Amino acid sequence: MTAVTTAPRLHVVVVGHGMAGSRLVDELLARRRSRASRPLRITVIGEEPYGAYNRVLLSEVVGGRADVAALQLSDLDGYRTAGVDLRLGGLVTGLDLLRHKVFLADGSAVGYDRLVLATGARPVVPDVPGLSDVPGLSDVPGPSDVPGPSDVPALAGAAGGVPGVPGGRLPGGVHLLRTVDDAREIVAGVGNARHAVVVGGGLLGLEAARGLASRGLPVTVLNAGAHPLHRQLDAAAGTLVGRRLADLGVRVRDGAALRAVLVEGDRVVAVEATGGDGAAPAGRLPADLVVLACGARPETTLARAAGLRVGRGVVVDDRLTTSDPSVHALGDCAEHDGQSPGLLAPAWEQARVLADLLTGADPQARYRGCRLVFRLKAAGLDVLAAGECDADPWAPPGDGGCEVVQLVDPAAGRYVKAVVDGGRLVGVVCVGVPRTAAELTVLLDRGTPVPADRATLLLPGAGTAVGGRGPAVDGDPTLLPDRVTVCHCNGVTKGQVVSAREAGARSVDAVAARTRAGTGCGGCRDTVAGLLTWLEQSDPSPTPQATP
Repeated sequence: MTAVTTAPRLHVVVVGHGMAGSRLVDELLARRRSRASRPLRITVIGEEPYGAYNRVLLSEVVGGRADVAALQLSDLDGYRTAGVDLRLGGLVTGLDLLRHKVFLADGSAVGYDRLVLATGARPVVPDVPGLSDVPGLSDVPGPSDVPGPSDVPALAGAAGGVPGVPGGRLPGGVHLLRTVDDAREIVAGVGNARHAVVVGGGLLGLEAARGLASRGLPVTVLNAGAHPLHRQLDAAAGTLVGRRLADLGVRVRDGAALRAVLVEGDRVVAVEATGGDGAAPAGRLPADLVVLACGARPETTLARAAGLRVGRGVVVDDRLTTSDPSVHALGDCAEHDGQSPGLLAPAWEQARVLADLLTGADPQARYRGCRLVFRLKAAGLDVLAAGECDADPWAPPGDGGCEVVQLVDPAAGRYVKAVVDGGRLVGVVCVGVPRTAAELTVLLDRGTPVPADRATLLLPGAGTAVGGRGPAVDGDPTLLPDRVTVCHCNGVTKGQVVSAREAGARSVDAVAARTRAGTGCGGCRDTVAGLLTWLEQSDPSPTPQATP
């Protein structure tokens, strides 16, 4: 009689239950259905007491366009049913790479065969008066005061609170926007606020500012760059965005930097700024609600203290493996090929690749990087930048130069920039033209040759850039071909949305449950809603609505 042996289960410990960590767990569980999949035991340690939620849409909560409950990503009951050891509210204080152990603040330790760091990023807090010298902050324990096992030479500390601020507390009325609790506090503060200031003119800052303005609050943005979104857009596109924001109730002061936060008692009353756009000289701005959107840095405290190789983020190779072969990293905390983009699509692609490797579903899977796509999610303003956007339109083509065609239409609030190299589209910037953005990203993703008449790239719905159709109105989602990617975060096409509807998904949430469209940055939810409305009008079949 031949003895049957069972392969031992690989114990995978995931530190971090944010969007990257939870997607990895989902991908691991999905591969369990395959007989070829390696058996796994999964432990997840999340610092927040909640299940994973869509952090990208927190600005939508601030603007009243999304409810906190709708941000939920992970199915906690499903995890537990699947045997996942889920430890929410668990603070990891250190790693022992030699003994393969993770230490927690409650004194417990968890062993692992493979460790995955999905610790995300921490928001930057400016080192200015009012934030760095608040009385009483020094008496709160800092990271070095967190106890850990005495026999572990290098422990990564974490004491909670606000990183970058001694003691971890901000003055009343000053907020970050990184967690669901941050969003709740900002919304709660709007009712009693009269003047809001957002520090930072990037994607998060502008989305937060638009959300506050939509609640009727006067908002000023302190933007250090020459124009909004200066890292993604050129001057023409950025100027157009600034004008549109002004129409929506958001005043942007370009070239302005925060100099101090003025506090009376324990609450902010004003800020001092240097520089500005000339309309108002540097000086004091009244502010009883301040949102700090000054960027984020990969959270590398644990990795650095444990001796892993760290650059800007935790350095990983194409297998998402760190300098220790038993430790992986993905998402905002990881640095691959010198890049830590801090975007959702790369993180989710990394989760897919790592799940293939850990389960053995595809031992040849590799992460080769992703084309970066930046999308501004703000009511009344549609902005997309993807690929190589910074080409100079006046540089001669050839000899390393690119062709650039542009449409600048300030009166209509439209801007298009298409960058062509070797007869193929390599970069796109679109402001105020969502359908054009959708069609050009098809050309960008597929790498197909562009038309000889480059002008057709500027408004492809009126020409033959994609599909050869006749004139159409930009923004009408029903005119998109089935192959157009509607949700770039998850790679969902219009055809897949149509198929989901035919299978019974009659709401945006139901389509999301079937395809994941809209569960990333949320920028496609209006397009999905438009498609469903059109489909219902053209085919009002009695198929019951699917439950998400």
